[in-house]
Amino acid sequence: MPPAAPRAESRAPLLTLALVFLAIVVARLPFLLHGSRFFDSDEAVEGLMARHVLTGEFPLFLWGQRYKGVPEVYLAAAAFRVWPAGVITLKAVTLACCAAYACLNFHLVTRLFSRRVAWTATAFLIAGPPSLVLWTLSGSAEIVMTFLAGTSLLLGISAWKRTGSRTGLVAAAAALGFGLWIQQYILYYAAAAAVAVVDWSPAGRARLRELAGGAWLPASLRGALRLLICAAGVYVVLGVAAFLGLGFAVSPFGVAVTVTNPQKMWWIATALLLIWAAALTATRLIHTNAWPMWLAPALAFLVAYSPAIAGRLLSEGPGAPRARMDLAGLASAMPEFSDVALPILFGFSSPATERLPIPAWFALIILTIGVISCAHLMHLKRDEHNPLISVFHIFVVLAPILFVASGSYIDAQSYRYLMPVHAALPVVYAVGIDAALRTNRMAGVALLAALVSLFVFQQVEWYRRLEPDREANQIVECLNTTGVRAARADYWISYKLTFLTGERTIVAPIGGVDRYPPYTEAVKAQPSAATIERLPSASVVDVPCEALVH
Repeated sequence: MPPAAPRAESRAPLLTLALVFLAIVVARLPFLLHGSRFFDSDEAVEGLMARHVLTGEFPLFLWGQRYKGVPEVYLAAAAFRVWPAGVITLKAVTLACCAAYACLNFHLVTRLFSRRVAWTATAFLIAGPPSLVLWTLSGSAEIVMTFLAGTSLLLGISAWKRTGSRTGLVAAAAALGFGLWIQQYILYYAAAAAVAVVDWSPAGRARLRELAGGAWLPASLRGALRLLICAAGVYVVLGVAAFLGLGFAVSPFGVAVTVTNPQKMWWIATALLLIWAAALTATRLIHTNAWPMWLAPALAFLVAYSPAIAGRLLSEGPGAPRARMDLAGLASAMPEFSDVALPILFGFSSPATERLPIPAWFALIILTIGVISCAHLMHLKRDEHNPLISVFHIFVVLAPILFVASGSYIDAQSYRYLMPVHAALPVVYAVGIDAALRTNRMAGVALLAALVSLFVFQQVEWYRRLEPDREANQIVECLNTTGVRAARADYWISYKLTFLTGERTIVAPIGGVDRYPPYTEAVKAQPSAATIERLPSASVVDVPCEALVH
């Protein structure tokens, strides 16, 4: 009889994680069942890619480009073998990945803080703003996949710092490589973890200065590394000058030198700093004979990142677009960003930019909890075995800085590049609520109820506004009725129609990115290929087929 207690004890964590998984799925289920109401052409491309996996195509990047890895496509292909290859199945795969992320995050937050903080953070993940609901159900699952990779990275680092576990270090390295294949969003996690892990105490700073000095290196190599870091500093200054509008273009000795793109200057500076840090670290490990410990993590990183390497060598299409944003551009973008993008990010507007009937002053609830959370963090003693306790707060600060510095803002929909902050915000809120509960239980309960109610109300209001996709439904019906098998349409409906018709009708895009040239070639080969017109209004339901497909 004595073994009964340990068995029950060992089941408790698994039962808790099962409850977390189930809670996420049940909470998202109403939105999943209406998934066709927020389904776009980018998601359809991933659905089509999953179908093609089943016919022997094995993509490493999204069609038509050499960035954004697509591990979710293979999961969707597996799901399509079992269930109908439709919108709900595609989005269900993302939901399952989101639920898995919630379990990993629960484990991480419990390790860093407590079970109460973990449950509270899970509640905010469930009752998040509409933008979070949309991206945790999107067929373009890079946000959720980044959440999974980033949380695995933090769990690996945590295990390594707490116990010296080489397995944790290997897992962290593999998660970083995997995340870099998926999207550059993983850099938010990596930067936040780096700042959190570094010991900023006087003794820690002294060790950093000793490491940076490279006293063990030959004088010539030490001088070369110092020149490298000086060059990086020059590029940082040039980037700042270009950002402030002081850039220039000259041609000394016939060689064009252009300093007008701050992001380009900063990327070069970052590359030089990484080379400097890698060289310094590698020589230090060799000098201290500690390199064998890091060999396995390095190999794990390369293996996990290998799909990106192979994809860039084998795939055709453009690489990641080079952004450009200076101070003048940032100033002109700020009104739209603050009036449209931020309200979407925090749930005061729907992902389609429609303003929800929620007073702006409700943002004070979010701000109050955030301030309490940061104040509480300042009073927590840093534990060298648990340095990641501040990583989520650092994440929330660093992500917007990196977002602005990268020049990623294009229009209001660029809010998606900041969506990874929703991996950190629920934990920041939970820490604030926990601090309030410790100080005054009534106040803590009131703040918890207020914030959960705010997010639930946002979800309900968005759900009420989710209208059936009458346009796509009517066009698909017309295509089926008329027997059209090849057509052209606007990008934002072309791949969507191809997916919804199960590729019975191939619709090539007019304008936009030609994601899959074989579709375009197939349509060009049909001299009688139809042209599909967009409906003048989403409320129009009785437009003759001849007006839509001709």
